[in-house]
Amino acid sequence: MKKPLLLLALLLLPAHAWAQEEEDATVVQARREFTQGTKLVRAEQWAEALASFERAAALKAHPITTFNIAQCERAMGQYTRARRSFISALAQDDALEPKALSDSARVEAKGLIAELDRILSHVTITLKPEDAALAVDGRPLEAANDANDASGANPVFVAGTLPPGPGAPPNVVKFEVVTNPGVHVFTVSRQGYQDVVVNKTLAPGAHTTLPLELDKLPAAIHITSNLADALVRVNDADVGNPPVEVSRVAGRYRVKVTKKGFDPYETEFAVRPGERIELAANLREEKRALTSKWWFWTGLGVVIVGAAAGTYAITQSNNEPTRPPTDGGGLGWSLRVH
Repeated sequence: MKKPLLLLALLLLPAHAWAQEEEDATVVQARREFTQGTKLVRAEQWAEALASFERAAALKAHPITTFNIAQCERAMGQYTRARRSFISALAQDDALEPKALSDSARVEAKGLIAELDRILSHVTITLKPEDAALAVDGRPLEAANDANDASGANPVFVAGTLPPGPGAPPNVVKFEVVTNPGVHVFTVSRQGYQDVVVNKTLAPGAHTTLPLELDKLPAAIHITSNLADALVRVNDADVGNPPVEVSRVAGRYRVKVTKKGFDPYETEFAVRPGERIELAANLREEKRALTSKWWFWTGLGVVIVGAAAGTYAITQSNNEPTRPPTDGGGLGWSLRVH
């Protein structure tokens, strides 16, 4: 690819253009950075030149400095950033009177913007869920800032123009991403869902589609108990003895832990995708009524039997009937039998 010629018009400005601000240390430093940037461009050290021009612009913004930044970005293949910088240079120049950019420089800037529009790749993305965060090459997307960014009815975002950082949700299901041609990594993430990472190679000027849909993570329910031989049931399904862990989709669940002779443990709760629930079932021995104990009835039986025998003895001794005297016969004997 032909190396772009960098506009060096500022170096040709007469000395009096800086004279009024010569005493301002900030302007002096900005001019020094700008001059260093032009030297680095002649050596085709584009990254170093870009850094010098960016430092100059931070000290004192100027359309020509911004134009030169765009040229460096274009030379480095950072086409989305170069396009944005060319547009910014024209906007800065529009705010000045007289103009800082020559007519030929303005025509060149507009021509380079059109050239970049033909080079940039376009990806129509369908994202589910729409509030998932999307990053391209480790950078969040930037909303398009001019009408020419849009190629259709869908919202348009630009990749590669913002600093590195976590992705951000576009909050729309269908949208378009404008990016540099080449290999890109699309990363989608959302809490409670499995991350999706897609590598995609885009040709210059390509228009393609990319569906990105996340799957919900299962929820985990971990149940422990003070009794290892207790029975654990989740929504009436036997899942084994504690400790036990089950994986389920998000929703509401009932957990019951039981063991004969112990009061059951029961709870109901809602669990979100990817969430882990820890349950500790402490089973306590049942508190049964006194009359339900076997030894109560055994002891009571002994007491009842003893009481019956005593009653019989008392009855027999106190209420014994008097038998009539026996006739002794002709001798006149009389015998009382007890």
